[in-house]
Amino acid sequence: MPSRLVNVRLDENRLRKARALRERGVVLSNLIREAIDHRFDQVSGPRMPRDVEGLLARVFERYPDPPDLPPLGYNVYDRTEARGAIRRKLRRRRR
Repeated sequence: MPSRLVNVRLDENRLRKARALRERGVVLSNLIREAIDHRFDQVSGPRMPRDVEGLLARVFERYPDPPDLPPLGYNVYDRTEARGAIRRKLRRRRR
């Protein structure tokens, strides 16, 4: 298996610690591999299904629509109408 070299910049404090570890016989490449594996296991653990409806409810609760908001001039569920409205709006901003 081909391996890749990864360069990491260290500040003076971490460089001092890395040198001390190396003097004590710690192989830094093994330490880095173990740290990557550990963090990967933490991040890619079992994913819980997202509560999308609850999330959206909290967003709308925190940022409600203004009461005097006029109705949109297009059907947001119609892809063609929505795209046209977005393009018109973007075209106006660029000018």
